[in-house]
Amino acid sequence: MLSSLAPGCDRRDPGDPLGAETGFTIRDSADIEIVENHSPEYPPERFWRMDMEPEIVLGDGDGSFPAGDSAHLIWQVSGLARLEDGRIAVLSRGNRQLYLFEPTGELSRVMGREGQGPGEFGGPAELQYLPPDTLAVWDSWFGPVNYFNTDGELIRTWSVDLDKVMGAASGVTAESRRIPLADGSFVTEIVKDDPNLQPSVGVSVRLPIEFVRVEQEYAIRSLGTWEGWEVVGVDFGGLVGPGFTYLDAFLAAGSDPPSIYMADGTRDEIRQFSFGGRLVRIIRRSTAPLRVSDEGHQAWVTYLATPWATFPGGEDRAEAVLRAIPRRDFHPSVAGLLVDPAGYLWVSGWSASEVGGPDRWSVFSPEGRWVGVLPAPTLEVPCNRLSNPCWMGTDFFLAIRLDELGRALVEGYRIRRDD
Repeated sequence: MLSSLAPGCDRRDPGDPLGAETGFTIRDSADIEIVENHSPEYPPERFWRMDMEPEIVLGDGDGSFPAGDSAHLIWQVSGLARLEDGRIAVLSRGNRQLYLFEPTGELSRVMGREGQGPGEFGGPAELQYLPPDTLAVWDSWFGPVNYFNTDGELIRTWSVDLDKVMGAASGVTAESRRIPLADGSFVTEIVKDDPNLQPSVGVSVRLPIEFVRVEQEYAIRSLGTWEGWEVVGVDFGGLVGPGFTYLDAFLAAGSDPPSIYMADGTRDEIRQFSFGGRLVRIIRRSTAPLRVSDEGHQAWVTYLATPWATFPGGEDRAEAVLRAIPRRDFHPSVAGLLVDPAGYLWVSGWSASEVGGPDRWSVFSPEGRWVGVLPAPTLEVPCNRLSNPCWMGTDFFLAIRLDELGRALVEGYRIRRDD
């Protein structure tokens, strides 16, 4: 263990493996391990690769829905996972059902239906895959959790006592989001919303979010308060109101020992917590922020506008919001977090290509070491655990893409590790 950080020097562009600083530095501070990464361990030509074309596409129909076509099932997707046998699990909030697809795209299992009884969904919000053979569906509004085996059979159901949660964590409501953890506990959010929030047109503010872990006995462990939604003042045809543009708080869970990773886009660091809520590691990169050009800003605005087009009348509202978005000088350092089954942390971010959305992943070992950077397909729908589903496996990445008509597709991209 080194007692101090290496001497300072010029900072490199993100993802550049040939900067002046190399390697990494580790130090302890009040029993917290701090890993300062100066460069990836492997250069791009020696690191893993992600295919730029999908190997699997679900929902790619022509809209006519002939017999056997399951394209109409892929809408309002709220959860994704790839099972160990290669099947794809897709949770549809719109249809209130959980589907299993063969790698060929053929629908093989349907679980659940609308309702409030065992095995039924009111508003399925989260899909949790517990390898090798269990799928859990968490209902919204603190509804029940239904556990199925991968043959489609209901195993058990349990419910959270919302009154106890609200009594333990002031600010939690029935609308608060739940992020399930492997031990049956969950993380929920408390948005520090100001009902009188009225920013001036073109002025942006942040709504802080506190994250808390709720144990099975309803003990509460705070994970701190983080920068949340960016809210900008918007002129909606003479009426000024708040417009929510982008979420900068990110959360992922996994690894061994079980950990919760959190970050916000304003800092190039990830904080790793134990399930007990103790901060055990801070993971940093000593890289320079990536400056946004005029072309990059326009691409960024267009990228943010894409999801709005899927809602009736959304384009007009989006135009007003996007006109008011202040120009960012730099891209956020973090655009999303995922943890794969091997415990590697994947951090989404931007390259200098100015394509609008995040288009590369930085990968960190379970020990917090920055091992490499690999290009990735640019998705129209941001890959964010707190707002849009995606899933990272050891050899596959699943995400949502919008086609030219605004229809959702589930795409699977092969990851080639070549260890």
